[in-house]
Amino acid sequence: FPKAKEYTGPEESLMHEQCDIFIPAAIEKSITKHTAKKIKAKLIAEAANGPTTLAADKVLREKNVLVIPDLYVNAGGVTVSYFEWLKNLNHVSYGRLTFKYERDSNYYLLESVQQSLEKTFGKTGGTISITPSESFLKRMGGASEKDIVHSGLAQTMENSAVQIMQKAKEFDLGLDIRTAAYISSVSKIFHCYDEAGLTFT
Repeated sequence: FPKAKEYTGPEESLMHEQCDIFIPAAIEKSITKHTAKKIKAKLIAEAANGPTTLAADKVLREKNVLVIPDLYVNAGGVTVSYFEWLKNLNHVSYGRLTFKYERDSNYYLLESVQQSLEKTFGKTGGTISITPSESFLKRMGGASEKDIVHSGLAQTMENSAVQIMQKAKEFDLGLDIRTAAYISSVSKIFHCYDEAGLTFT
């Protein structure tokens, strides 16, 4: 990180330093009700599993600290594992079925743009040449497996974030994003079970 300086203070005080975003990323229950009182960050993104105790969570909410829970922050790895499981179930790599279609579609797109420009500006009978940029040429062959996974992950995480925020508003939870994430998750599980006929009212 440009102009970053190595921390030289006592290790136990690191999480209490003035900062915008604090990311506990290693140890479970590292934020207790005692350490939470000293945290100066306004946003905590839980990259570790369960880094905040229930008592600490309450203290942080009272201090108006936004905690993005591990339930959401850590979901990326699980989501990509799910994509891999789907790929293995189907025995087909991502993009294999649509590769040629996407490539041909890009050529048709260029041809369409060229014809439109010639109709509008090529009244003298000359042709207008369309030269794809280097980045477009790279994409013309279709998305790589990595591109597809990144795209699917981004879409999944964005959708989940929107759903969690909607639950926070719906239940008037304020900064209690953890509860909103649990409500969102349990709702999804219920709907899956309900559609499968495994719920009873």
